[in-house]
Amino acid sequence: VLTGRQTRLSFDGYLFPPIPITNGIGQGDPLSMILYIIYNSDLVEVAEPTGKRETSLAFVDDMLYIAVGHDFHE
Repeated sequence: VLTGRQTRLSFDGYLFPPIPITNGIGQGDPLSMILYIIYNSDLVEVAEPTGKRETSLAFVDDMLYIAVGHDFHE
């Protein structure tokens, strides 16, 4: 159970006020590995070779997804 945890976001030099984290599991929790596989495995397959300029990379519990286009809709 996550109690008393918070995070902060920073964009373009602006630091947002603290945001409480009210759900989830802690870093290093043995359950996180299993839940990652169940909930995120399909995200790696989203960037299958389709001729689009996108790729994904996953390692342990980290994921990177890159898509390149001239605008947001592309």
